[in-house]
Amino acid sequence: MMKKLTSTLCGLLFAVFAFAQSAIPVYFDECVDLVSVIWRLSGSQEYNKCRIPQYAEKVDEYFSPFKDHPVVQLARQYQLESGIGYDAVASYGLHLYVDDAGHVVLDDGFLKGSDPSFDRWSEQEKEEFLKPLNDFYQKTDFHKWYEQQQEVYEKVKENFKSVVENVDFDWFDHFFSTQSGSRFDIVLSLLVGPNNYGCSAQLQDSSYVLSPVIGSCELSENDDFFYGQYVLPIIIHEFCHPYCNPLNLQYWSLMSHSAEKVFVFKAEQLKKSAYLSALTMMNETFVRASVIRYLIAHYPQVSVLDLIQDEEGQGFILVQTLCDALKQYEQQRGSYPTMSEFMPVLAKTVNDFDLKEYIKQSKKADKLNATYKVSIKNGAKNVPSGLYTVVIKFSKPMVQGIAMNPSSSADFPTFKEYKWSDDKTLHVTFYLEPDHAYGFTVLGGYHRTQDGHTAGADREINFVTGK
Repeated sequence: MMKKLTSTLCGLLFAVFAFAQSAIPVYFDECVDLVSVIWRLSGSQEYNKCRIPQYAEKVDEYFSPFKDHPVVQLARQYQLESGIGYDAVASYGLHLYVDDAGHVVLDDGFLKGSDPSFDRWSEQEKEEFLKPLNDFYQKTDFHKWYEQQQEVYEKVKENFKSVVENVDFDWFDHFFSTQSGSRFDIVLSLLVGPNNYGCSAQLQDSSYVLSPVIGSCELSENDDFFYGQYVLPIIIHEFCHPYCNPLNLQYWSLMSHSAEKVFVFKAEQLKKSAYLSALTMMNETFVRASVIRYLIAHYPQVSVLDLIQDEEGQGFILVQTLCDALKQYEQQRGSYPTMSEFMPVLAKTVNDFDLKEYIKQSKKADKLNATYKVSIKNGAKNVPSGLYTVVIKFSKPMVQGIAMNPSSSADFPTFKEYKWSDDKTLHVTFYLEPDHAYGFTVLGGYHRTQDGHTAGADREINFVTGK
């Protein structure tokens, strides 16, 4: 998942590159939308953050009579008992299709065990879910509803084209040299909100299908659909996952012990963003380091230091280590033609990481970080609706950008503008509906001081407007 509002990276990606290549299929998927609706009805937090209010209202109005349908109850059970959510839901949808008889069935064209997200479902759960799913599909007349959304979907896809045209998809096979001939697809979904999932699987012939599910669609002030500049690195990020994750898993025994130590150190922060294990942390770290190498190759004006500090601020403290290793890989492709051949070297750099020294230096750096105060308190009640400005005051002169995420438990308010009245005071204006729960997270690690430090820890603010 990438940040909701940030000028740090967007400001770096001001040059536009267009790459000559075959068109990448971009589409909405009926079965992904189907399971997303079910998880939304179940109350799942991550499927209740749609950034298109009119669409979300249409979904809720049409499907709310079915909120206690057996398949919705089963979804709630799976969340509690098996932790089925996030990418596992979207991936299950990608493994489904509607046959000629109008039944939702599992696609047997995929190689068993090739999709870790899908395999978070047990075999029993995968099969057990189908019967009530089909009942829901028929009783809601889901296909008819889905067809009625095509006008909206076409407008969203048209806007997305300007983003995908700027991705060099040839880079992935060249850089990793592990999955040549992979099929690239991009699945758009409004119901995953600001989230994005790097889904992939192998077909029976062992070729890969890379199908990231991309949310992040917003509304402009004129109520037009748009994808911000930050979506470009999101796409690069998600397409790296199907390359990085299998390599980490294959060579996990070479670095797991050291990675576990790092994860324990950063577990509290990482778990808040649903990164729940050392392997997941390393998958994200490998991907984020790879994205930085992509950006360096295509946008040489980027500040590598800023990018690395951004990632470290989110808890991925091995990004610098892996980024340096990948630079070595790029310089020694004669010795390491493929990333797979380089993985033992990469694993060694993880093992050589001096966690004690990092902690020591971090404590020194923390003393130089800025502190900040937010004008609205967490848990505030009866906040005025309409245009509302949050003031964030920092203790040191700052680089004038903005970095916020949705909160973990409430809707992100409609963003209007931000401005700095001086180099220590940030004003963020939102539009708030009455009698509504909102929240945002100030990303302290992304706010940079003018002398090269950060604003320290993130801070989540949740509040409720008055009636």
